[in-house]
Order: sequence, then C-alpha cells, then structure tokens
Amino acid sequence: MRSKVCTSLCLAFLCMVQPLYVFSQDGSWDDPEPRPLGTVLTNGLIAGGISLLSNGVLMVYNHLYGAAWAFPTAASARRNFTEPWVWEVTDGFKVNNIGHQIQGSVYFNAGRASGFSFYESIFFSALGSSTWETIGEYQRASVNDFIVSSFGSVAMGEMMYRLYVEAYTAGIPAPLAALFNPGAGFHQLVTRQKPPDSGGNLHQFQIFLGGGYGQTNYSATLEEQDLFFHRGPFADLGLRIVYGSPFDQHTNIPFRHFELTTTLGIDFRDYFDLRFISDGYLFSLTPVYTDTNAMSTGLSLNSDFVSLGGFDMYDGTIDLASNALNWTVKYQRMFSQNMVVQAKYHAGATFFGASNYFSPLTDRHKPELKNYGGGFNSKLFVTLGNLRRGRLDMNCLFYIVWPYPGVTAISSGYTYWLFSDLSYSHFVS
Repeated sequence: MRSKVCTSLCLAFLCMVQPLYVFSQDGSWDDPEPRPLGTVLTNGLIAGGISLLSNGVLMVYNHLYGAAWAFPTAASARRNFTEPWVWEVTDGFKVNNIGHQIQGSVYFNAGRASGFSFYESIFFSALGSSTWETIGEYQRASVNDFIVSSFGSVAMGEMMYRLYVEAYTAGIPAPLAALFNPGAGFHQLVTRQKPPDSGGNLHQFQIFLGGGYGQTNYSATLEEQDLFFHRGPFADLGLRIVYGSPFDQHTNIPFRHFELTTTLGIDFRDYFDLRFISDGYLFSLTPVYTDTNAMSTGLSLNSDFVSLGGFDMYDGTIDLASNALNWTVKYQRMFSQNMVVQAKYHAGATFFGASNYFSPLTDRHKPELKNYGGGFNSKLFVTLGNLRRGRLDMNCLFYIVWPYPGVTAISSGYTYWLFSDLSYSHFVS
C-alpha cells in the first residue's frame, strides 16, 4: 500500500512540474501562463508549509478536544510508515465523506491561492492527506480517508476557491470570506497576497423554498430486498449556485462552469433529506447557441452527498457519496423573456462511491452496512422556469455501486440507490 501512495504522490508532483504556470491578473485569471522555476519552488514551499501547518492546527484542536485517537507517537508514526495501510470503516459516514473532503479542500486551496492550477493543486491535497494519515493521529493510516482527502476533495476545493474570488471581488471582508475557505484565507493572512480581483462570474445565486412529492429506494443484494423505502410529500429549503453560463461554455479550463445545489427537506414526521449535488466541467464545448436554443456538452467532475431518513450528526438511516467522471449535456429553450425550459443530463462512471445503512436509527436488529466501491450513475434534471412565478423541477438520480472486494460489509453483489421527485420552488432571493 505504501508503494501505491508513493506512486500517487509522484504522479501528482509530475503534474505540478510540467508546464510551470502563474495566474494572470486580468479577467482571464484562471488561464495559466509560464513562470520561472524559482517562483514555482517558492510558491510550492509556501503552499506545502500551509498544508502542513493546517495539520498542526488540527492536531492541537484534537488534543484540546481530548480525542483518544488524536495523540500520535513515534511508535504510531513508525508503524504507519512501515506497515500496510488499512480500510477504515469505524468513523461516522459524514466524518469520512464530508469532514475529510473539507480537510482536503484546505490543502488544495493552499495550492490554488499560491498560484497553482486545478491539476497542480492536487499535489498539495495528496501531501497534506498523506502526512495527516501517517503522523497526524494515533490510528492506523487509512486508505479510504487518503483517497477522499486527496482526490475526492478537489471538486469542493475548486468551487470554494472560485467562490472565494467572487467574495473578494464583491468586497466581502477577508475574515468572513475565510470562514468558508480557510486554506485560501490563511494563505492571504500569512503572505499578504490578495486573490485576483476578477469576480462577477456568478450566473445564479438563489435561496429557495420548495415542496413536492418524492420516492427513494435503497437496496443491497446482501438482503435481497429494499433496505430503505420512502414515498410521500416533502418540503425543502435550498441554496442553488450556478457559476458561469451553463449553456455557453467552450473551454478546457476546469470549473469555469459549475453548479452546486444544497437542500434540506423534511416530511413533517421523522424523515430528513440532506443533499449536496454538484458538477463542474473539466472541458466543454458549445455545439448550439442561438437566441432561443443553447447547448453545452463535455466531461464533468461530479461530487454528490446524500443523507436520508433519521437525522444524526454522524450517520443517517442511509447515506451515499459519489465521486464520478460523467459526460454532461445541458440544453436550454427560451420561449419568452420570462419562460424557459432546461434539461441537464449527466451519466458516467463513479470512480469512488460509498454508501451506508445505519439500522439503529430504524431497526436495531439489523447490522450497519458501510460499503465502498465503484460503478455507474445517471442524473437527469428538467426545469420549467418562470422568472416571476418560480420553477417546476423534475429530478431523477440513480446510482449503482459494486463493492471493492474484501474491504466492505458486502463482499459481492451491489448497492442500488434511486431518488426521483417532482417539486415546485419559489425564489427567496
């Protein structure tokens, strides 16, 4: 396992030292330009130092918190450098698949704020994650935590960085902007280097209230039946962020367009629905663009997280996380200045997926099933929108994941998850 980790770090380093880039300070700030090797090394040392320093801050916090696993020793570090890493399944699902994404995005943003590109900054995610797993805690180094922090965090990290630039351009005070992007905020505090003043790329920023009717199925072949099923009305509160035009994109710069939707839904009983659904183009083109019809298509990186059923800080009744490379098509038809129909479709491979069925929230006689694997996903979003009256949405999301052998509760078969809903939402802002 150590050889796999070293290989990942070497590949990320090669990505970093290929064409050496720096951001221009005009409207194309994310279009890289060549820069001297000395500048690359200096900025790399700064980004690496901030990544390691953030680990130190987290270690101090864990010590003050008194966590039993937060006291690394020379013996634990030696073990993590000499013994195979393990597949860790004891932490709460949200800790492993949200907490580690946030932690990895701090490392990633240390690189982005130092002038490194999207792909180059993955090196700092891998650097921070590997040092944390080996010397940041007493526990055995975790393979899946390393994967989530290093590679599962880049979508969140890039979205956070671009929103940080938007906040700076809008004049939001640096301490407030640093709350949602600690990596870039700390870089600005230490180096006094300001982010590029090149915002104004938000296409939509909406808070909305909605209600509708949905159905959810979650099953695993281990049980040969649905482990979780829900059908009924719900209400939700959400935030929708669209960065860059969804239908006019012809670029090879990652995340010049992305969408992030966060919703919290309830059915007024004991059912909660927490969702983070995102996608960002890695490259795209625009084959159709007229006054009434527009379409973009390309390869996108999708990062999703869903927690359903009983609510808990660590585990829902069922949880799902998916990191996927999808081919995306986005189409819009304008019928009038106020009336529009949009269809957005994503389909492709889930390269790192995870699911969890936490039975104590519903049935204490069934065991917890936590699974990791890869598979396929398909997501369709259709919207009928009116600028004055709100929007009607039809969503259908499907995931199927086959487990990695020997590391999960289900050693064969698959887990299957389907969510579909029809909802109406009204814009609050």
